[in-house]
Amino acid sequence: MKKGLSPIIDELSEILILGSLPGDESIKNQKYYDNSRNQFWKIISYVFANRYIDFKNYDEKITFLKEHHVALWDVIESADREGSLDNKIKNEKYNDLSSLLSKYNIKSIYVNGGKAEISLKKYIKLNKLDIEFVCLPSSSSLNTKLDTLGKAKVWKKEINKRN
Repeated sequence: MKKGLSPIIDELSEILILGSLPGDESIKNQKYYDNSRNQFWKIISYVFANRYIDFKNYDEKITFLKEHHVALWDVIESADREGSLDNKIKNEKYNDLSSLLSKYNIKSIYVNGGKAEISLKKYIKLNKLDIEFVCLPSSSSLNTKLDTLGKAKVWKKEINKRN
């Protein structure tokens, strides 16, 4: 059983980005998107700074998120999974998104990739909730439908549309 990370959120957060379940490297290091091949940090810097930022460390990344009122979490709290691939996730248990959303002033929810979207839809159905969200192209390097800049432009367009 693999267990995800705690949310990164504060009272100023307005945007919530949800992944599925962190990969093994992220879980081991307790840092979101810690696999160097994942394009999340390049994408998020392009969205809010209109350029790729070479963050020096994880604290700098989290400060950047908070400066832009962005929260991070995952739909899945824990699951069985061999390796880090989303398509290997089984027996998923969901994070309590309802409680999180009741405590913070989140205005927009975005999901990072298809597995997060599928899991969030299941969570919404199980809990009979009315939550609107937008699915963005996965920041995983395995998502080769778009290059990093292409993904960043889609993310920027969608996030700017609603915020």
